[in-house]
Formats: sequence, structure tokens, C-alpha cells
Amino acid sequence: MKLKIFDLKFDTDFYYIQRESIVDKITFNNRTFYSKFEKVDEEPSSLLLQQHLNGEITIAMPIIRGEIVDYIVLEYEREESDRFFHLIKHLLKSLNIETFYTYESSRNNHVQIFIPTDGLSLSDAYVQVENIQHTLELKSSKRCKILPNKNLPIKYNKIRLPLKKM
Repeated sequence: MKLKIFDLKFDTDFYYIQRESIVDKITFNNRTFYSKFEKVDEEPSSLLLQQHLNGEITIAMPIIRGEIVDYIVLEYEREESDRFFHLIKHLLKSLNIETFYTYESSRNNHVQIFIPTDGLSLSDAYVQVENIQHTLELKSSKRCKILPNKNLPIKYNKIRLPLKKM
């Protein structure tokens, strides 16, 4: 099923819902990951999406579908002036990435930038993420989470749905 939120479309038959306590623990590459997001093996509904947009619940969607990536996502904490957004915008243009969508995250004071990849293979997505990450590290010391991340288990490559278009 395709879930549509703003300019984004997710083709999935499951979603993740945030719980109050840790619901998942996995060991990957000698690291232990904990998550408050529980996987729900149902298609996300429009009612569920409305509850998310109203702030009643928090929903996350997978970034990786099998070996396909539909979006590369950058998420960072917003500053007063938000010069970082202008840096990212310039950086993406320098990498010939013209199309991207910017949203307010359900995480307090965070910005999400979704870059559509039109069904890019997972290995090609990892290469593109490394290019973005490397260029970003040269230009700024600010931390920015970029997904998909090959250092995370596949099921931890998920992103909270945005709340508002910027």
C-alpha cells in the first residue's frame, strides 16, 4: 500500500509506532541497539496518519524496502538562524541534487530533508550517503543524521514521519 504524506509516498505493508518504553533490542556489529518503536504488520491507515499529524502518536516508516531505497533522509537539530539549512541546500546543489523536500520532524526542533531516489539500489544509496556525509563533514561540524546508514541494522533504518511542511 502507498501511504502519502505531503510530497512523500511510502510503499509498505507495515509501520512502526513509538511506545513509552524499549520494545526492541538487537545486537549488530558488536553493538547493542534499543528502540522504542514497535513494528506493526499492518498497512498504515489514513486515521493513523491523522493521529500522527495531531501529535497523538508517533509513526515511523522504513527507509529500505528489500534492496531498494526511495529516500535519503537528513535530519538535524534546528538553530535560530538555521544557517545549516542553507549550507545543506548549497551542498545538495553542488552534488547535482535539485529535488528535495523539507519538513519539521515530530522530534522537537528537528528538520528533516527527504531526497527522492526513485528506487535506488541499496548499495548505490550507501555511496550517495557517503558523498553527502563527506562533503558535509568538510563544511560543518554540526551533527546530521543521514539515512540509510550501513552501520545500522536494516530495521533501524527508519524515519519518523514529518509533522509539517516547511
